[in-house]
Amino acid sequence: MASVGFGFLYFPILILVIYSFNESKLVTVWGGFSARWYLELFQDPQILDAATLSLQIAAVSATIALILGVAAAMTLVRFRWFRARTWLAGMAAAPLVMPEVITGLSLLLLFVALDHWLGWPSGRGVTTIILAHATFGMAFVTVIVQARLRDMDRTLEEAAMDLGARPMTVFLTVTLPTIAPALVAAWL
Repeated sequence: MASVGFGFLYFPILILVIYSFNESKLVTVWGGFSARWYLELFQDPQILDAATLSLQIAAVSATIALILGVAAAMTLVRFRWFRARTWLAGMAAAPLVMPEVITGLSLLLLFVALDHWLGWPSGRGVTTIILAHATFGMAFVTVIVQARLRDMDRTLEEAAMDLGARPMTVFLTVTLPTIAPALVAAWL
């Protein structure tokens, strides 16, 4: 039964990959095997510019999401006395449970209002796209890093503090290397 499910999911993708090497200009008519369209794809400057911009936006928004998500996860896991902990947990998880269309529309309305009141961001462009993507990504980063921090052995940090390390040194030399795999997974 599982193989039928996997076949249902992956068979159309396999057909799409096979037909991407079709020599014919018509999608439905097989004209032979060729990489001609891929060569033309990599020679089109507009497509290359769009791909470069997309990768830049992805890298910047993932980095912003990682920084904010790690801060939120550290606050939720390490600072149990934090008074707004429940509110922060709800705000961090909100993009996971709200439909993306609603979140996107809400962010658009926020950016329009900020532009009207503060004059920033002027227009809707790369900055607003990066901020919107970072908002979506931060929720996933928070969940992933939070899980790793909960499973982390706290005695390693306590031992470093007992030996005289300051909190920032403990974070940079003990905590950060320990949660590094989760950070890489969250950034991706």
